[in-house]
Amino acid sequence: MRAVLTVLRKELTGLFASPIAYLALTAMALSMSLFFLDNLKAFNTQLMLLQTQTAFDQIRAGTIPPGLNLFQQVLLPTVTDTALVLLALIPLITMGMFCEERARRTDELLMTLPLSHTQIAAGKFLATFVFLLAVVAVTALMPAIAAVHTGLDTGPILASVVGLLFLSFAVASIGLVCSALASNQLVAALSAYAISMAILDFSWMMEFTGNAVDRVLHYLSLMTHMAGFPRGVIALSDIVYFMGLCVGAFLLTRVSLALERIH
Repeated sequence: MRAVLTVLRKELTGLFASPIAYLALTAMALSMSLFFLDNLKAFNTQLMLLQTQTAFDQIRAGTIPPGLNLFQQVLLPTVTDTALVLLALIPLITMGMFCEERARRTDELLMTLPLSHTQIAAGKFLATFVFLLAVVAVTALMPAIAAVHTGLDTGPILASVVGLLFLSFAVASIGLVCSALASNQLVAALSAYAISMAILDFSWMMEFTGNAVDRVLHYLSLMTHMAGFPRGVIALSDIVYFMGLCVGAFLLTRVSLALERIH
């Protein structure tokens, strides 16, 4: 465990010493704020329009008309937009975890240390996950402030944060295994982005497949397992799916490191 923590500290130090870490945090904070405020503005516009219609009495009584749903029209699109930003941003964070060391020849020094492939991979995975905790925490600032000042139900907001966290871990795991297998950082980033986008949503393929294949494709889609979180639903099957991606990517990374040492 001490060896894993050593790799963890080394990688976290490298991450926070790099400008990409602060660019990522700034980009997520700015993106989430813009998405949230834009969706909230659209919601308020609809609310103001209804004030001049038959729903005026309901609004004056302090209730929101049935046609307006704060979570469907504000939280859900905000979470979806933020998830897409994470899919684009995370490969840029993970691309250098293995490729950069390979380019600088520091991986040879790492391989000569008394560390197993599992310890090296675990340290890098944990460092990435810890950094992503900070990234996702930043995305929760605006909804949290809104909940404090408006009395919104915090359940769906917390569940959305949990969902974004699991999604980030899964995409980062894909990025890390691509970094371990690729020859350079650009290839690693593009590969991770392509794979993440490919499994994002398979609904377009269901027009050409049968019911049995449809069920498989539906289960494999990332957005299928993200859909419940903004509604406040944290299902065990969704957690198992995301953790399965993480474990599978970790095992592939470990195999890649073992093959690299052999060569």
